[in-house]
Amino acid sequence: MSKYTTGEIAKLCGVTVRTVQYYDTRGILVPSELSEGGRRLYSEDDLRRLQIICFLRDLGLSIDSIFQIFAENDPASVISILLEQQKLDLKEEITERKEQLNKLEELQQGLKMMNPVSVASIGDIAYIMSSREKPNLT
Repeated sequence: MSKYTTGEIAKLCGVTVRTVQYYDTRGILVPSELSEGGRRLYSEDDLRRLQIICFLRDLGLSIDSIFQIFAENDPASVISILLEQQKLDLKEEITERKEQLNKLEELQQGLKMMNPVSVASIGDIAYIMSSREKPNLT
């Protein structure tokens, strides 16, 4: 069975040595053994675990959420809940980003109509845009 050093397992998973060390301190990737010299050694199972951690991190799950998944005896229900929450968070972020993009495009269009462009003109456009967003209370 293969044993990997911190540097080797990091390279295999495309992360830094510091990341592997951080996962160790957080308790989600503890080395299988230590060499006689005190170096961390990781097994094939540890490599698979790190690959799973990296995959879940790429999906945006937090270290705490990943820890929670690994700590569960029956992780299926926890994974479902965490993935659903992550999906909702991403949808909300996408909506916010779309709103930002729309505002940016509207600002660009407004600036094209102004000559010369100044900081004050940006303020004028911002005022017009914000007054359109707020409901009229009169």
